[in-house]
Amino acid sequence: MGKRTPSKAFLEASARWRAHLAAYRKAHPNMSLKQQMKGAKKTYKKSKTQPISVRNTRYSVQVRPRTKKASKRKRPKKRTSRKKRSFFGF
Repeated sequence: MGKRTPSKAFLEASARWRAHLAAYRKAHPNMSLKQQMKGAKKTYKKSKTQPISVRNTRYSVQVRPRTKKASKRKRPKKRTSRKKRSFFGF
């Protein structure tokens, strides 16, 4: 079984992070690497993912990433009380 190759989007995202970290490190040379990474994490903004275009000879389809939906609260089930019947009673 062969090794999986990372996607283009994954490689671009990691390149953006490394570029941001390099700029942050230049701006803050007196900090340790650990402190620089923590500071860069706070200032890094992830870019929004772009829709993916898939083209065929007949069709052109655009796949948009999923958006986060507001979570619906689950309501607890209502307890229904049943009348208990005695063994001999009706």
